Amino acid sequence: MRLHLSKGLWAALLLVLVAALSWWLQRSVETESQSSTDQVRHEPDYYMENFVSTSLDEMGRPAYRLDADNMLHYPDNDSATLEKPHLIVFRGEEEFWDIRAESGLVLDKGESVMLQGEVVILRVTTGGAQALQIYTSDLTVRPDEKYAETAAEVTIKDGRGVTQAVGMWADLNQRRVELLSNVRGTYVPQNN
Repeated sequence: MRLHLSKGLWAALLLVLVAALSWWLQRSVETESQSSTDQVRHEPDYYMENFVSTSLDEMGRPAYRLDADNMLHYPDNDSATLEKPHLIVFRGEEEFWDIRAESGLVLDKGESVMLQGEVVILRVTTGGAQALQIYTSDLTVRPDEKYAETAAEVTIKDGRGVTQAVGMWADLNQRRVELLSNVRGTYVPQNN
């Protein structure tokens, strides 16, 4: 038994087959295109040179200031990279913490600043007291909380001597520094 179809029926069947194939190809291209646009690239959307940002406390006084030679902002995770960041955390009008690093990363909508490479921290007072100096690397600072921490080696210098340790937590508002492990120090006797 042979099936005989007219030329018009064959043409209609061929058109339906071509339409189905076209629809399938279009859907697969749209799906692939959609999945590639869902993946946002980690590319900067803007940059600033000589970047400066000052945050005020509830009384309108400076709480902290962050500046850097260059800043690149990334929209996919709302982060920013910093070149030569300089963070000043104010403690009243008489004292502040001056923190400098080689590079940095701003995360969590500005609530956390990761300072990378060599980090130098100075506690500066206007009363003429000798500054406390802290040398470390890879320091995370939460400036609104006036808190800093690192798991790296730490060297602290002041007028009484030198202390070294591994790891540190610092409450910058209370002037409290807690060294986490391998603490050792050299102290110079004070003349009375």
